[in-house]
Amino acid sequence: MTDRGLSAWLQPLPLPDGQTLPGRLLPGPMEGISEGSFLDVMTARSLVLTWHTPFLRISTGVPRRARLAAWLAPYLATGRPVIAQIMGTDSARLAAAARRLHDAGAIAVDLNCACPSPTVVGNQAGGYRLRDPDWIARTLDAMRQTCGARAISVKIRCGFESPAELPAIAAALRRAAPDLVFCHFRTVREMYRPVADGLERLRHLRDLLPDTPLFGAGDLFTVEDALRMGETTGVDGVTPARGLIRNPGLLREIAAALGGPAFTPLTSEDKISFLHDLSERSGLPVRKRGFVIHVARAMGVDFSLPDCHRM
Repeated sequence: MTDRGLSAWLQPLPLPDGQTLPGRLLPGPMEGISEGSFLDVMTARSLVLTWHTPFLRISTGVPRRARLAAWLAPYLATGRPVIAQIMGTDSARLAAAARRLHDAGAIAVDLNCACPSPTVVGNQAGGYRLRDPDWIARTLDAMRQTCGARAISVKIRCGFESPAELPAIAAALRRAAPDLVFCHFRTVREMYRPVADGLERLRHLRDLLPDTPLFGAGDLFTVEDALRMGETTGVDGVTPARGLIRNPGLLREIAAALGGPAFTPLTSEDKISFLHDLSERSGLPVRKRGFVIHVARAMGVDFSLPDCHRM
């Protein structure tokens, strides 16, 4: 299964300020999941090399340094490099927040222009910003001015209404020259509905951004999905999100398929142990551990199994 080109995904990725991402297999940011005990359990099992935070809203003002440091602290406590994601509508505030997050220890700061939530889009943030590619370029420029040589990135989708918008978005990104681009192959309007040409869209973006490290996302549920995306599109890495909830060992399985350290896929017993640790480390009463139930359902755990009742 190993492909020589894709084996580069196992190599470190240098960033412009002398720091380095340890590899190109990253967990996608997951609102309500990538936090708390999920960080602890995934890290303790060596299932991730880097963390990419869910978005932090930057709205009426720039959060104080102490607040940003406290928000970032659980991710930094894992000992893994952290990409901090921010979202908002005011370029100057976003740029100032990015500088403070770098000062707090983030290895990169990511501008969210991808979230398809109707609430977020209704507030003209997240994926809404794809309607104004010039705004994306201006905001990335502002972030560059405040962050200097430290890494900045952007998360996009392949358009707001249509993938026909992709060339204009890519032109704005070429002007702004972020250090990394993360792209989910659906449009904002498509939310998470099936699309037939997702990989072709990523291939098009690869052609439009030939010199920018590009990470692909969308329907990455298996090793085969990841390898197919890499072989078809030429992306520099992948960022599974929903697939990582379904299979917390997915990144390690992909790495093993590319010639990295051997990894045995998680068994049903392993998944139950994983969920048990999520529950125990959450520090919450069982009735409030809804995210554990969500993860369990995504993993396909059978709650009728005797071991499940020990959680």
